[in-house]
Amino acid sequence: MRDFGQEPAPTPSTHKGKLIISVIVLLAIAIVVVFYLAKQQNSAKKPEIKQPTPVTQNEETTPAVESDEPSTPAEPIPEISETVELEPEPEPEVPLPDMANSTSAVLDELKAAEQNVEPISGQQLIRDTVVFVDNLRQGLVIREKATIAGPTAPFRVLEQNGKIYIDPRSYDRYNPMVDWFVSLDTDVLVSMFERYKPLVKQALGEIGYPDQNPNEMLLEAINVLLETPSVGTVIELNDDSVMYRYADPTLEALPAAQKQMLRTGPDNIRRIKLKLEAIQEALTQ
Repeated sequence: MRDFGQEPAPTPSTHKGKLIISVIVLLAIAIVVVFYLAKQQNSAKKPEIKQPTPVTQNEETTPAVESDEPSTPAEPIPEISETVELEPEPEPEVPLPDMANSTSAVLDELKAAEQNVEPISGQQLIRDTVVFVDNLRQGLVIREKATIAGPTAPFRVLEQNGKIYIDPRSYDRYNPMVDWFVSLDTDVLVSMFERYKPLVKQALGEIGYPDQNPNEMLLEAINVLLETPSVGTVIELNDDSVMYRYADPTLEALPAAQKQMLRTGPDNIRRIKLKLEAIQEALTQ
């Protein structure tokens, strides 16, 4: 007999059947949950970023841009014009005149270069200069071929205690000539020499030096003058009734070109040598 309100106790077979049903339900729920979570994970997974393919220098890539707006033609890029400064074309070189007309051409070019040509004289300037320089390099002075006039003031001497000396005032006679010479533009002189070198070579051929290098000839003459010794202001002379000679045998033995340099005086010698050295340097560059 059982109490009122109590359910009858389940039999073992009934309990077992309920347990199996519960397990099946739990498995089904678990499968559904796992499937749902897997689906959510796939949808939330970070999208894979495709690495761009490296582009070599010879390849050009244009990125594709997707847009809903209608494409419009790109505005042309204005060409940038580069300003190129062109060097002015050199002026055509004036042809050389023939030897007969070269004197006036040389003087005109010197004037155009703002060089004083008043002391220059002669009808055959290039020929006379070549002859004069050729003799000068041998230590000789050919006054007939000098293209520069000499001093007009007379040569002066002083007599003291029975001896004769050069009057220092005699040196001043050469001041205008030396002033003019040192005032000439060295670059202009060398440029003119280079320009008229074909006529200089022609003149050298006329006096027997067809193979002579004009530069060497001029440099040899310059060296002769640069070797003039430096002396003081007081120079003793001997009077042999015909012409004055240097009393010092060493000075008297000098080439005529160097003895002529001594007559210009120590200050003028210094100035002449400085100019000659500048010309020498310009010729050897």
